[in-house]
Amino acid sequence: MSGNVCFSGRNFFMKKHNDIDFVIPWVDGSDPEWIAEFNKYAPKENRRETDAGEQRYRDYGLLRYWFRGVEKFAPWVRTVHFVTCGQKPDWLNLDAPKLHWVKHSDYIPQEYLPVFSSHPIELYMHKIPGLAEQFVYFNDDFFLTAPVEQDFFFRNGLPRDSAVMEVKSSGELPMLGINFNNLNIINAHFSKRSVMRKNFLKWLSPRYGRHLWKNISLLPWPKFCGFMNPHMPQPFTRSCIEEVWNHCPEKLEETMTRRFRSPFDVNQWLFRHWALCSGTFAPVHPAKGSRCFDLTDGNAAEIAGCIRSQTYKEIVINDSELNDFDTAMGKIRDAFEEILPDKSAFEK
Repeated sequence: MSGNVCFSGRNFFMKKHNDIDFVIPWVDGSDPEWIAEFNKYAPKENRRETDAGEQRYRDYGLLRYWFRGVEKFAPWVRTVHFVTCGQKPDWLNLDAPKLHWVKHSDYIPQEYLPVFSSHPIELYMHKIPGLAEQFVYFNDDFFLTAPVEQDFFFRNGLPRDSAVMEVKSSGELPMLGINFNNLNIINAHFSKRSVMRKNFLKWLSPRYGRHLWKNISLLPWPKFCGFMNPHMPQPFTRSCIEEVWNHCPEKLEETMTRRFRSPFDVNQWLFRHWALCSGTFAPVHPAKGSRCFDLTDGNAAEIAGCIRSQTYKEIVINDSELNDFDTAMGKIRDAFEEILPDKSAFEK
């Protein structure tokens, strides 16, 4: 695609190669209007199955450091697509040259709104106006903490990723069901034997290190039984997502109709698995300079230390049950302030 694409009163020049965008959804779960809307639609029973817990929507108060990290450590990014239901932080500079504030209603059909599940937001993200062919999908708990180049995410136009198999046989709802739903679609559209034969060197790449043995041990299995899913920023191509929609629209549409997460959903990992099986990726070690933490009362200091040392290029701070949320966040916020003290162009 080339030419000028206009949205939000701003022209964005689209190139076929080298342009990489970031996409980040965000919600302020403390907003009274959002809470009222949430309670209006929230299921009164089976909340565990729908994953409608507080930590799913809790705001860390660290978003400004996400933007500062992008500006400082990935200055090459073309556009940041900031996706919300219409919310925006008071400090956000909507006139920032690289910012595109996207409301759900800008790209998700009205019949699916309002939505409180990330899955419809993710499944339709290829419809975001002006989105580049190559983009990286972030959660708001994924942070850049050291410089990254474009080839950290893409090589020769292909997402850098790891095709590592594993057995998905346990877990909790709704993710257990979602994993199986994704897997069923993959096995319905791909022959494992053909995939392995066509891209043998990508599936048995020495770049995977010790994880390579997972693939070797699972080679005899006739079908894919699961994939290792690193919890970190994920590179995608818009054309891959469109290909999945063209091949199995019914399964995706079913998920679009659900306002909350359900074990009957599929999610954005389906797009990633499709790219792996079609061979449209460049092999990289699953960790690739990243570290994922499940935040607890006991490890906040360790996380803060990793941020200060800038040992990793990416830090993921996954929310979990905390007794003292404010104290833990205070330690992490102080660490971010040390490495990212200056306001970014995304701030007023």
